[in-house]
Amino acid sequence: MKIRIFLSISFLALAGCLLVIPNIINARAFSDPYTFDVNSSPYGIPFKDWTAKWSSWYFSIPKEKQWNNRDSTGYVPEDCSYLQDQTNPVFYMPFVGAELGSKATMTCNVPQNKAILVPIDGATSDYSDPTVKTKTPNELIRLLTQSNIYPVSFDLTLDGHPLSITNEEKYKVTSNLFDLVLPANNIWGERPGPDKAITQNWWVMLKPLPPGDHILHYFTGYRDSKSDPTIPPGQGNQSPYAQEVTYHIVVK
Repeated sequence: MKIRIFLSISFLALAGCLLVIPNIINARAFSDPYTFDVNSSPYGIPFKDWTAKWSSWYFSIPKEKQWNNRDSTGYVPEDCSYLQDQTNPVFYMPFVGAELGSKATMTCNVPQNKAILVPIDGATSDYSDPTVKTKTPNELIRLLTQSNIYPVSFDLTLDGHPLSITNEEKYKVTSNLFDLVLPANNIWGERPGPDKAITQNWWVMLKPLPPGDHILHYFTGYRDSKSDPTIPPGQGNQSPYAQEVTYHIVVK
C-alpha cells in the first residue's frame, strides 16, 4: 500500500539516525489571532474543502515542476504560485521536504491580503493507486488513518508567537472525496488523467499577514516504538521520521 505521505523524502535520510522528539502535547487552550480554526469556513468555504483544493492543486503539478525536485526547471524557489488561481483568496504553500537531513527550509513570495494554507503533516490516498483494491471513500480513510498516528509535537510558531494548532486528533482534518487530474509524469508515477482522492492532514491556515518578512517554524514527523519508548512495542507509524521546518514568507 502506498500512502502519499508529504515528507517521504525525509524517510531515507533519517532512517539510520532518527531524531527523537518527545510527544509532548502542548496544552494551548486558546485561539490565537493568527490562524483560522479547523472547524471554521474561511471565505465561506469549509476548512476541509480548502484542504481538498490545496491537494487538487499540488498533485496536478508535474514532477519536473515540483519544488522538491532538485532537477526542476521553469521557476525560481521564491515563486510558489505556479498554477495557482490568482483570484483565490487563499495562497497555497508547497510542502517542504527537499533537503536531505533533519532540517528543511523554503522561501515563498506571497501577495498581500491573502490567507496562507500550509500542510504540516499527513497523507493523501487516491483511487488510481493500484494497491488500493476497494475504490471507496471509507477504504481511503481507513488507509490514511492507520498511517497518520503518533505524530511528533509540532510546536508551531509564527514570528516567534505560538500557534494553537497541535498534533492532537481534534486538529487533524479529513477531506471529502475530491476530484483531481494527474498530469503526465506526476509525482505518484501513475497513469495521467482524472482521479479521485481523500487527504487527511494537520494544517495551518494563516490569516493575511502584513507586508514584510515572516517566519513560520515547526517540527513534524511520526514516531514508532523504536524511536519512542512510550509507544507499545511494534506499534507506531510504518515510516517514522522527524524534521524541523522553516518557511520564510515574504509578503509584498
